[in-house]
Order: sequence, then structure tokens, then C-alpha cells
Amino acid sequence: MRAAAAVLLATALAHAARAAPPDELFDPLKAIEYDLYDFAPEEQAAWEASRYAANAVRLDLGSVTLEELFAIQQAQANLRALSWLGFHLDVQDDRTREAEVARFSADMLFRLVPGLELAVSGTPDVVKQDSAVGGALLLTSEDRTRYALVRLLDDAAFFNLQNPSGARRDSPVWRAQAEARWAAGALSAWARADLGTKSDVHFPSAPPQGVQRTSDERSDIEAHLRWAQGGTAAGLRVTARRLDFARTEQERDFALRRGFAYARAYLLAPVLPGLAVRAVLLGWREQAHGFDGGSPYRFSRWDLGGRAGAVWTHGEWTFEGGYSRLHSAQDLDGAALDRWADKVYGTARWAPRERVRLHFLISHQVTTGDFGGFNGGLEVIF
Repeated sequence: MRAAAAVLLATALAHAARAAPPDELFDPLKAIEYDLYDFAPEEQAAWEASRYAANAVRLDLGSVTLEELFAIQQAQANLRALSWLGFHLDVQDDRTREAEVARFSADMLFRLVPGLELAVSGTPDVVKQDSAVGGALLLTSEDRTRYALVRLLDDAAFFNLQNPSGARRDSPVWRAQAEARWAAGALSAWARADLGTKSDVHFPSAPPQGVQRTSDERSDIEAHLRWAQGGTAAGLRVTARRLDFARTEQERDFALRRGFAYARAYLLAPVLPGLAVRAVLLGWREQAHGFDGGSPYRFSRWDLGGRAGAVWTHGEWTFEGGYSRLHSAQDLDGAALDRWADKVYGTARWAPRERVRLHFLISHQVTTGDFGGFNGGLEVIF
């Protein structure tokens, strides 16, 4: 009896001490929501072509839960002061479960020869120690819809010079960025990379109950290969991201180190005048490990699914309705946690001008009957 009691007590203590990863790691709906809430492939392709040729504003807001918002807010400006001097400005404020990015980037472009420009780059910030400085090189076609950019930044270059919190960085944090687009006839390809080195911050004067150390690292890669002719389009969109965050607080470690890749293959094919079908294959692969209060955990998931819908276009309006479903095979410390998720959805898109688009989406979880979600947004290129 004593031996059995000891085993039961040890098991209970082990479960009590088990680390608690963030709930969003397990959510089987996120691969569906990232697809439904994203800009449509045709909207994304128009924005890609405008990156260094026009100004643009994009806003996308969606409900993840009744208290949680999915938000993407982006703006860009391309200004030409003189024939040899131009400016490219980017504003990004993304709030998603996987990453929060708030950044204002500026390039002062000096034209060396037609199609080749050298830039002084940076991310000015009201808080001086958060500013970044660097340089870039830009190659463009005559109409600037085809381009290749490379940029290198010293991220938060002045962090150690003036920091009211007394925090110190161990070493410089470098951020390498690249973006390129190529197009010929019906085929186009676009890719963007934002890669950063690790940032370690120490708080030497922190009280024992405070935070003694933090570290973070973020790297993103996006790509879009598209073929479009007439009303038919097919393509592949890929997103890969690495996110590392850790902190030491009251001598206890908290950390989440994760990486995921998300791929979507799509097809839009007309079947009748004004009517088309859309098919999307979804794949999500993620691995994560970390500490919660000093207790380690390891997690992985592999999602496979798809979406099918009907698209009806009438003048300025486009309506779409369909169904999305996937299977999420998950593993937490060797324990299998397989889940299914689905949504039925309806979308209305309005294009009052050639490069002005607004959309609204409503969805519902069929299997569970739970809250489905809303989404709305706009894209303006001018």
C-alpha cells in the first residue's frame, strides 16, 4: 500500500509540475484562420507589384476569439524628390498570435545609374535606443514592378548608449532583409526575407523579484509563385518563421523557442460566365520547446487540410462561400493530441476602383458549433 501511495503521489506531483505551453500552440483553427483572414492571392499579387512603384495602404482585422484580435496594418510610400533622389517608407504593425511587429522603416535612395540605387536605411523611433541604422542596394526595372533589394541594419544601434532601465545588450543585433519580384507574361514570383541575430539583454540592477535577463530572436521568410491568365489562376504561397523568446525572472526560466512553415497551394478556375471555383490545399508544420517556471516541454504539430469554395462576380462585387477542414496531428512530450477543425465561410468583396478593394468575411465552426469569427479589411494602391 505504501509503495502504491508513493507512486500515486509521484505521479500527481509530476503532473502538477508539468510545464504549460501557450494555448495557441494547440489551436487547430489557426491554419484555417491564417488562410481565410489573409488577403486573396489576386490582392496580394497587386500589392507585390506596387512595393517600389506606388503607394499603398492595407488593413486586415479578424476575430480569433471573442476577446482576441488578428490584425495586419501596413502602409508604404514611394516618393521622388529629384531625378537622382527618392524615398521609400514602410509602416508595419502586425498583431497575430505568432508575432507582434511594429516597425517604421525608411530608405533614402540615391540613383547611381538607371535601375541601380544605393540607400541609407534606418528605423527611426521616438525612443532613441530602439532606432536602427544601415544601408541598402536596390535594383529595379524601368517601371519598378520588378526589383531586388538587400538591406543590412544594426537593430537598436543606440541601445547601450542611453537606457533609462539600466539594461545592457551583450552584442550588436544585426538584421538582414531582402525582397525581390520577377514577372514575365502570366508568371510572377515574389519573395521576402527578414533575418535577425539573437538579442540578449541583462538587467544588472534588477531587484530579486524582477526580470534579470531577456533574449529574443525573430526571422521571417515569405514567398509567392503565381500563374494567372484570364480568369484562371494557380499558385503557391509559403511562410516560414522562427521565434525565440526567453526571460529569467525571480531566478526561474521561462522560454518559448519555435519554428513553423505554412504552405498553401491554390487554384481558381472559371466554370461559367461570372462563376468560378476556388480550391486550396493547406499544410502547417511546427516545432516548439521551452520552459515554464523551470519545467521543460517539447511540442510538435503537422496540419493537413483544404478549402473549397464557389466564387461569383457581378460588376464591382465578388461573393464567395465555401468550407475548410483540416486534421492537426499534435504531440506534447510524447503524448498524441490529434484534433480536427473546420469552418464554413462567406465573403463579400467590393472593388469600386481598379486598385481599391474592400472585403468582409463571416465564418462558423460546423463540428463544434463554437464561435466562428469575422474579418474585414481593405487594400488601396495609388
